[in-house]
Amino acid sequence: MPDKVGVAVVGVGFVGGAAHVPSFKKIEDSELIALCARTEKRVKPLAEQYQVKYYLDYDELLEDPKLDAVVLSVPTPLHYDSSMKAIKKGKHVLCEMPIAPKIEQVRELQKAAKQAGVLLMPVLNFRFAPIYLKVKEMIKAGTIGKPIAIHFREFIPAKSLAEQWPAGSWAWDIEKSGGYPDFTLSVWSLDMFRWMFESEISEVEWMVNYPRIEKYGGIYGYNTMGVIKFANGIVGSLHYGASVTPSASISRLEVYGDNTNVLHAINVDKILLYGADEKPQEFNLEVKGTRVWGHRQLDEHFIDCILHKKKPQVTVEDAITAQEIAQRIVKRIKK
Repeated sequence: MPDKVGVAVVGVGFVGGAAHVPSFKKIEDSELIALCARTEKRVKPLAEQYQVKYYLDYDELLEDPKLDAVVLSVPTPLHYDSSMKAIKKGKHVLCEMPIAPKIEQVRELQKAAKQAGVLLMPVLNFRFAPIYLKVKEMIKAGTIGKPIAIHFREFIPAKSLAEQWPAGSWAWDIEKSGGYPDFTLSVWSLDMFRWMFESEISEVEWMVNYPRIEKYGGIYGYNTMGVIKFANGIVGSLHYGASVTPSASISRLEVYGDNTNVLHAINVDKILLYGADEKPQEFNLEVKGTRVWGHRQLDEHFIDCILHKKKPQVTVEDAITAQEIAQRIVKRIKK
């Protein structure tokens, strides 16, 4: 067993460059050996900053003798082929979500990884985010009694969505991406709910509205509403939106308990507990950098699972379950 896991980050955009690269550079049991991207002007400065080599050819990277694992932060249409190539070369794979546009492709990768004896792990980092860990801890402690209902809002500025995925890009091509950005971005929270409440989502109904926002190039500022029920009886409402101004951007989870207390988790650093007092108790989390949304913690877990042959806390089956729920959104688009 090697002392360190040789890791290469493939794709150096928003998540790969800003989250995974600095994380793996700092993780004690990993060695960031290389970065890989198609565009030299993007990857070269980052490689120089972190003092690692870079590749413009993915196949060439896979031949690097120091490489043990790849982190795939490339667009969804490239996930399947990139994962399969790495698996066939005997490399472990940490892949952004969704693992592939179609469930059948995900299962093919799952089977290939098992046959090759390598780890294929999805980036379902919300389970590792400090704010959601704290909420789950408070629920377990009986702070709100038994959870009975939830409401979740995730509003992304239309401007930000257009900058990341402009109209006409792969993110708006259902065949290439599996769905629109609401499908792509909902999987993290859907998985987090299953983990937090330790129950499967047994029922879901989606309603969608896709207004075209001409001021941002004609993207669809989605408003996707879901009503869900868990196997343990908890009910919930979900609202994923991308038609707001930056000042209205928010992530907010509300959890209602059977002792009448309520928890609100706001963005990444604030929790409000509405109890018997006139004003809610406020808990502020001091988390910075790549730990805010759990990327660093998940990356550490990936390395730990490789070195010590542990079963990961997030599995391909978890990824498939979240994707299956999210794909019901796509069915509403086609109607």
